[in-house]
Amino acid sequence: MYTIMATNLDNKIEFKQLCDVLENVVKAQGIKKKEQILQTFIDNCRNIGNKLKTDNSELDVSLYPILRLILPHLERERGPHNLKQASLARLYANVYGFMKNSDNYKKLANYREPTLGKFVGNDFADRAYWVLGKRLPKTNTGFTIARMNIFLDDISKQNATMQQKIETFRVLFRQITGFEMKWVTRIVLKDLRLGIGTKRILYIYHQDANEKFLVTNDLREICNQLHDPRTKINCGIQIFSHFKPMLLERCDIENIEKLFQDNDLYYVQTKYDGERSQLHMKDGKFKYFTRRGYDITKNSGYGETGSSGFLTSIFTRRLNPNCHSFILDGELMGWHKEKGKFGTKGMNFDVKNLSANSHHQPCFVAFDVILHNNILLVDVPYKDRLKLLDDIFTEQEGSLIVCPYTLISNREQLIEAFNECLRNKEEGLVIKKHDMKYKPNVRNGGGCYKIKAEYSDNLVQDVDLIILGGYYGEGKYTGIIKSFMMGVAAPTSNREENPSRFLAVVSVSSGIGNQMLRNLQTKFASHWIKECPENITGPKGKQPDVWIRPENSVILTIRATEMIRSKEYPIGYSLRFPRVVDIREDKPWYSPCTTSELLLLVKDKGMIQKLTKREATLDDVDETPVPKLQKTISRNKLIELYKYNDRIELLTRLLDGKEICVINGTDELTKEEIEKTLQQHRARIVQNPMNTTFCVIVGNDRTIRGKEVVNSGKYDVVTLDWFKRITNQSNWASLGDFLPWELLCSRNMTKHRLAENYDEYYDNFIVDADEETLMRSFDKIGKPLTDQFTVEQGKEMDEELFDGNASSYSLFRDIIGFFENQSCCAKFKFRFMSGMIKDNIDDSVTHVFIEDNDDDTLKNLQTYDLTSVKIVKCKWIKECFQNGQICDITNYLIDY
Repeated sequence: MYTIMATNLDNKIEFKQLCDVLENVVKAQGIKKKEQILQTFIDNCRNIGNKLKTDNSELDVSLYPILRLILPHLERERGPHNLKQASLARLYANVYGFMKNSDNYKKLANYREPTLGKFVGNDFADRAYWVLGKRLPKTNTGFTIARMNIFLDDISKQNATMQQKIETFRVLFRQITGFEMKWVTRIVLKDLRLGIGTKRILYIYHQDANEKFLVTNDLREICNQLHDPRTKINCGIQIFSHFKPMLLERCDIENIEKLFQDNDLYYVQTKYDGERSQLHMKDGKFKYFTRRGYDITKNSGYGETGSSGFLTSIFTRRLNPNCHSFILDGELMGWHKEKGKFGTKGMNFDVKNLSANSHHQPCFVAFDVILHNNILLVDVPYKDRLKLLDDIFTEQEGSLIVCPYTLISNREQLIEAFNECLRNKEEGLVIKKHDMKYKPNVRNGGGCYKIKAEYSDNLVQDVDLIILGGYYGEGKYTGIIKSFMMGVAAPTSNREENPSRFLAVVSVSSGIGNQMLRNLQTKFASHWIKECPENITGPKGKQPDVWIRPENSVILTIRATEMIRSKEYPIGYSLRFPRVVDIREDKPWYSPCTTSELLLLVKDKGMIQKLTKREATLDDVDETPVPKLQKTISRNKLIELYKYNDRIELLTRLLDGKEICVINGTDELTKEEIEKTLQQHRARIVQNPMNTTFCVIVGNDRTIRGKEVVNSGKYDVVTLDWFKRITNQSNWASLGDFLPWELLCSRNMTKHRLAENYDEYYDNFIVDADEETLMRSFDKIGKPLTDQFTVEQGKEMDEELFDGNASSYSLFRDIIGFFENQSCCAKFKFRFMSGMIKDNIDDSVTHVFIEDNDDDTLKNLQTYDLTSVKIVKCKWIKECFQNGQICDITNYLIDY
């Protein structure tokens, strides 16, 4: 099964080595430490490869087989595994013969639920390791990277049945340890949870890898071309090589005034609800790529040549003979053969896999040309690219069309086009500046916008639904209800005061910030139940992990793009792309939307129902104050093809629309660095605060301007603690509220809001305290009493408190210690037994505690005069603590 050349690089590296590296990366504290671990491993692999290449120039020493395991979500060559957590739980149970009602199977299947006992982990792989680890071999068998890739190829074959996959896993599990199984599981799930982003990993591999990936989206090509870290290449767009397309910036109908402030002209197009795609052609050979870089050319609906697929055969016939090569940007849509109209993603078909027997056939809607007859057009104005596009092929209805466009110059024309889009029940509009240049992977500031009804509060019909159940989250949300099953009430009879039956409609997690989530967790903590109440009808598919009786629940306002037919839910409809926009605290549990009210939104027999309640008017624009159009020229340049750490890289929409003023920074973080990071999260930077300013950041409140803004009391003025917290990657999911200790001063409304959750000592009313929050509260109360006692007074107090048995509880009362590793576990035992800890080494320190006596650790201490200080291993503290008495220190002393 595993016959491989024994000399290639991927057969020289054991999979266990990679697992060790990944485990160390997960455990490492801080991005720099994680980067160092990965850099060392990649450098070692390169060195091994270079030695092999020296001995035999024919050998394959590419790091692609390794990097595709570190970044499995970038995999494009291997087919999908079609294995998620639920199917893996069933597969693992089959491998080991677990019954569906067995405890082991339940532990796997319910991996998101909280557990009692020794289990520590927060994902499916951790749970699988806990359940299955002891059943796998105890010792490493030398399983290599090459063999692991063959295993992954086997389970990803297009015709592989589930039984074949079970047998493949069964063979694998005889050859790897439980620890290796844990990492195989994460690789199969394409989620390694390393705590370091894709872009950083690519940069570690090569400083130009991100720029190359932006254009090619091909991990193998990156590894092959950039094997030598000293290599410099030109990362331009190339024929038959996928690149990340230009994206659309969101624009609300209320804000369209800003588009025309400089008398710009725009092309208006329909926004199609299909699969964003690229079509490449050169000398009669075609390639089709999806937005994410998957090559679907060989699927029967497409084809590499005119004789090998449906769409290519049509394109070949309709192509202008003078056109020898092109790259087109467009949308793949499904065209219903009988009804003669487009389908959408909300319908039950996949445009990538349409065949001759499908009700729909593939149709390519072209809206841009990036390359024509070997000439790259990214710097050519859009109006000129459109002229070229119109001349490349002759359209054929239902198969091959150029996206229709209209040139407009004012907001009235745009509103009319938008309302026409609503009347036609289309997804929305695309607006492109007539002279915009093509910028791969750029969304903001490029001159391309999208407008949808659901972006506006007043144009769509929101629905008030009641929470009926919940689903546990994953990762840091393991054991926490992260998404909710929402439902409607059945109409009541004349005799009933309150509804007695409730029906599920949709599950929702989007729009729920961390603060809202915490509030709901606290409110529902005692009300979740495992069994579905008799008066609730749930979905046919995935049932909630827990349920809640309606009388204990709350109502949420839900906004969605549209309502779609669904056999999964009891009323026959569900919502597409739902998100929470409000908690209806003013509504009692018995007043949610009813089935009758929801079904009134069904306007016809179509499969998809738009939730638009009216058309847009000029009043929607005029009622909204329009901010002056931001100058984005310099920022746009930064967002284009970038080099790591040299240009602004948009990371999230966390601060989208938030106006922030940075007064100053510190030596550690300059004002410019803070502003750049805020822009990466889409904040709008201003130099002077106003009433519209979200918050003001002051790094140094001793400066004149810092004091002035704090003393004004007009703004929410925050320290760098707030900035560091919200820009930490673990907090990107939701912005949340200010924390009281982060504020130098605040508006009255902010004070009142925080007073509902915190007392004067920063103690939270609804969140359990931990060591950090307790220390903060103690600091707020005042100086600890322990600092006011001498050592002798402390001893006298110990004797009185513990009836002469003080030595058992205050072993280290005479010792003043400094810990070289501030996170050392022994530090807490030392403090618990009355030891005094110093943050810096001064004349009072009697002992310096270290965990290891390696050269680097001792070298760090050379700057201090330690002639009268004992340097001791932390193990001594642990032994004293365990025995309840001071042990002989001799064997734990370190010569300095």
